[in-house]
Amino acid sequence: MKVFISADMEGITGITTPEDVVSGEREYERGTELLHGDVNAAIEGAYDGGASEVLVNDSHSGMRNLDRSRLDDRARLIRGRTKPRSMMQGLSSDHNVAFFVGYHAKAGTSGAVLNHTFYGHELIRLLVDGREVGELGWNAALAAHFGVPVGLVTGDDKTADEATDELGESVETAVVKQGVDRFSAECLSPVTSRAAIREAATRALQRAADGGFDQSTTTAEHITIEAEWSATNHAFRAGGVPGVERTGGRTTSVSADTYREAFDASVAMLRAGGAARNGFYG
Repeated sequence: MKVFISADMEGITGITTPEDVVSGEREYERGTELLHGDVNAAIEGAYDGGASEVLVNDSHSGMRNLDRSRLDDRARLIRGRTKPRSMMQGLSSDHNVAFFVGYHAKAGTSGAVLNHTFYGHELIRLLVDGREVGELGWNAALAAHFGVPVGLVTGDDKTADEATDELGESVETAVVKQGVDRFSAECLSPVTSRAAIREAATRALQRAADGGFDQSTTTAEHITIEAEWSATNHAFRAGGVPGVERTGGRTTSVSADTYREAFDASVAMLRAGGAARNGFYG
C-alpha cells in the first residue's frame, strides 16, 4: 500500500495565528515542532495500517517547513518551492490513498482557523466549473483524476466538515481543534491529537485495503478553473501567462480537456497572480 501525504500547516495542532506559520515570525519554530508531530503521527498510523511506502510533500508556503532529520525515517520527503504541482507534487496513480494533513477551510468559512484559499489576501475564490472549492477540493479533484481516494483529512472542525462535503462520509477525519474565529481556536493537546491522527490514519489504510471509499474517480471531460482575485493587479499579472484568459477586472481562468491539465495550468495562473503583490492593503 503506497501512501501520499500533502502536509499543510494552518490545520496543525495548536496553530491559530499567522505568527505560528510564517517563517521568521516569533512563533514559527514552535509551529514547525507541532507540524512534525502531526505529520509523524500520520506516517506512523499509515505504517500501522499496512503501508509499504509513504511519500510526504511539504505543502505550506515556501514548502521548506519539514526538516528531513525530524521526520519519520521510513518516509520520503519532497521539499522546496519550485514544484509544477505545488501541494500535490509526487502524487501518481501508483498511490493507493492520499492523506491531507494540517489542512484548513476555504476562504470565507465562518469560524475556521486561518481560513483562506492558496493566498491569505490576494485570492477571494477559486472555482472549478463554477463551483467554489478550497485547497482541499482543488487538490482532491487531482487525486480523483488519478483514481486515488483521499482517505484522511486533519485540521479544525470546519475543515472536517468541508472534507465530508467534498468527499463523502467515507473519508476519515481527525479534528485537532475547534475553530472560534479566524485567529483563535480551542486546541487539543499534542498527545491527544496525535493519537487521533494515528488511529484515523490506520483506519484509512484499512479502508483503502478493503476498497471501501465511496469517492468519485472521474471528472468532466472539459474543465474550467477560475480565480477571483482581490484586486485588478493580480488578474493583470495572472492574465499574462500563456493559456490564461482574463475574464473580468478581477477574474482569470484556465480551461483544458482533463483535470490534470487544468490543474497544472491553474498552478501557473495562481503563482503569477500572487506574485503581483505591492504591499498596499486598505
